[in-house]
Amino acid sequence: MKGEVEGEYGLYAYRWVVLASFMLVAAVTQLMWLTYAPITSQTQELMGVSEFKVVLLATMFPLVYIPVSIPAGLVIDRRGFRTAVLIGAMLTTAFSFLRLFADNYPLVLLGMIGISVGQPFVLNSITKMVSAWFPTEESALANGLGSLSLFLGMIVAMAVTPPLLKAFGEHDVASLRWLVLIYGLVSLASLVLFALLGRSRPPKPPHRTESEALGEEVAINLGALRALFGLHDFRLLCAVIFIGNGVFVGLMQLIEKILKPKGIETGTAGNIGAVIVLAGVVGCLVLPAISDRLMRRKPFLILAAAAAAPTLFLMGVLRSAAQIFVVGGFLGFFLLSALPVLLALSEETTGAALTGTATSILLLLGNAGGVVITLAMEGIKGATGGAEGSFLWAMVFVALAFLVALSIALRIREKRAA
Repeated sequence: MKGEVEGEYGLYAYRWVVLASFMLVAAVTQLMWLTYAPITSQTQELMGVSEFKVVLLATMFPLVYIPVSIPAGLVIDRRGFRTAVLIGAMLTTAFSFLRLFADNYPLVLLGMIGISVGQPFVLNSITKMVSAWFPTEESALANGLGSLSLFLGMIVAMAVTPPLLKAFGEHDVASLRWLVLIYGLVSLASLVLFALLGRSRPPKPPHRTESEALGEEVAINLGALRALFGLHDFRLLCAVIFIGNGVFVGLMQLIEKILKPKGIETGTAGNIGAVIVLAGVVGCLVLPAISDRLMRRKPFLILAAAAAAPTLFLMGVLRSAAQIFVVGGFLGFFLLSALPVLLALSEETTGAALTGTATSILLLLGNAGGVVITLAMEGIKGATGGAEGSFLWAMVFVALAFLVALSIALRIREKRAA
C-alpha cells in the first residue's frame, strides 16, 4: 500500500479503492429500496396485492431506519466501519434472495424488512470511513462521493428496473423473480468486493485538523450522548437535516401526485424527479470540492436553504413542465449537495470517536423528517386541495420550512480549521 508518509500521518492512494468499494455497497442499498417503486402497477398485478401493499415495501426503509439507526451507530463506533458495512451488506444480500418468493407477499415483505435493517449499518458508516482514510481537506469531497453513490443507486433503480422487467416478459411472476435474482447477485458481488477491498484503516492515519471535541477514546454511553447533544452546532445540524432530508423524501414520494393536478403525465413527473437527483449528483461533485478548498461548511448550508425555499414555492405555483424541469434541476443541485457538507461539518464538530453515532442520529432524524413531512404535506393537501387535489399550500409549507432551516443554519458557529 503506497502513499505519502510524514511523521505520524500518512496519505494513501488506496483510500480511493476503499471509498469505491463502499460506494458500490451503498448504491445497492438504494437499488434494493426502490426495486418496486418504478413498477408499482406491474408488481401489484403480478403479486396479486393492493397498491398500498406495494408502496409499503419501499416505506419500510425510512420506518425501519428510525429504530435501527442508533444501534448501528454504536456498532460503527465500537467495532469500526468495516464490520458495520459487512453486517449491512450481508443482511442486504441474504434477505434480497427472500424476495424470490414473489408470489408470497409476506415473505417479500420480510425480505424488504431485513434489507431495511441492513441499510443503516452501511449508510451511517460513511463519516467513520472518511475520517479513517481521508484528510480534513478532502472530507467533504469524500462524503460527497459517498452520497453520490446513493443517488446513482436511485437512478439505476428508476431507469433500469422497468426495461429489465419488460425484457423478462413482465406478464408472469417469473419475470419478477428474474429481476430480483439479478439484483440479489449484484448485492452479493458488492459484498464480496467490499470484503476483499474495504480495509478498516491505513498503516498511518490521515492528517485531521479539526479538534476532537469528545476525544478519540471516549466511551459510548449516555454521558457521551449527552455530551454530543451538548454541542451547539450538532443540535442545529439535527434540526437542519430533519427539515432538509424530510422535504426531499416527501417530494420524491409525492412528486407524481404533486404534478398530476397541473396536467403533467406520470412519465414526465418521473423524469422531473430524475432531473432533481441527477442535478444533485452534479452538485455533489462540485460544491463539496469547493467547500474543501475553502475549508468552509456553513455558507453551503445557508446557500442550500436559501435556494430551496423559492424553488419549492415555484414548483408549487408553476404549471409548465419545462419550467418545472429547470426549477427542479436548480433545487437538486443545491439541496442534495448540502448533505455531504453537513456530514463533514458533523464529523468536524463531534470528533472521530463518535462520528458514527452522530451520523446515525442525523440520518435517523432525516428519515423521521421524511415520514413527518410527507404526512404533513398529505394532510395539508387534504385540507386545502379541494376536488383537484392541489398541493399548492403543501409546497408553500415546505418552502416556509426551509426559511426556518435558513434561520437555523445562520446560527451555526463553524470553527475554521487551522
